[in-house]
Amino acid sequence: MQHRYNVILIALVSITAYYLSLHQYNMPPKAPNSKRGLAWPREGKQEDVLPFTKPGSKISWLYNWSPHGTKNAESLQFVPMQWNAGGIDELQRNVKRDNAQTLLAFNEPELPDQSNMSAEFAAEQWLKHIEPLRKQGVRCGSPGISSAGHAVGWLKDFRARIQKGGSDVDFWCLHWYGVDIGGFYDYIWSTHHQLDASKKVWITEFAATNWNKDNPLPRDHVENFARETIKYLETLDWVEKYCWFGAMRDPGTVGKWARLLDDDGKLTPLGKDYVGGL
Repeated sequence: MQHRYNVILIALVSITAYYLSLHQYNMPPKAPNSKRGLAWPREGKQEDVLPFTKPGSKISWLYNWSPHGTKNAESLQFVPMQWNAGGIDELQRNVKRDNAQTLLAFNEPELPDQSNMSAEFAAEQWLKHIEPLRKQGVRCGSPGISSAGHAVGWLKDFRARIQKGGSDVDFWCLHWYGVDIGGFYDYIWSTHHQLDASKKVWITEFAATNWNKDNPLPRDHVENFARETIKYLETLDWVEKYCWFGAMRDPGTVGKWARLLDDDGKLTPLGKDYVGGL
């Protein structure tokens, strides 16, 4: 009888251990190891992020243009961003709070209507606040530049300045918006080689758009652009991460067919493909 009791007890312990190993005390599931990310608007409804985090999602990481995490997205790797120099004195504390391993820095600083920073000022802030994080092992991406004609020159100037201070970027961050697939491919290849092709690239914003909210590009054009370019980015070993722009109900002048969520917060057909269909 005692032997039978011991066998049952051992079996119960084994089953319990197995169950706990699967559920890990109700902790969020581990994010998949993929390139695909989510550019998440902080002003969006927090529950809207849930469809992107469900089991089977190919999305592995998220950023939200800020150094503060997104609620309900704990299963995704959070990558903080220092959008401009505002609040930068708190950056190291914010990064440590989230145990972040990667940091994005300065959003389109070459544009007056974005973070609007000179290369000189941005480099000063980088050396003072971001380089210390690099020395602690945090990978730090370059300022995310637009595809404006002067953007590459701005980034080259910025890099030369931080290199003089003994620093560097760990990967390039690029943005692109436009109409044709060929234009997108030409941009990412040429910009990568103009900057330094030895470094990886994160494409942290891209979409097909004509910037006309009232008369946007046709739905089939936008959806085909997204599907074809995403498949292509998956084949490029130098593209480390990417984010389609449109993880919101209303993507504004980018156009409604780029959005991944409909008016009710449910995945659009393109959203379903982005989460798990491509």
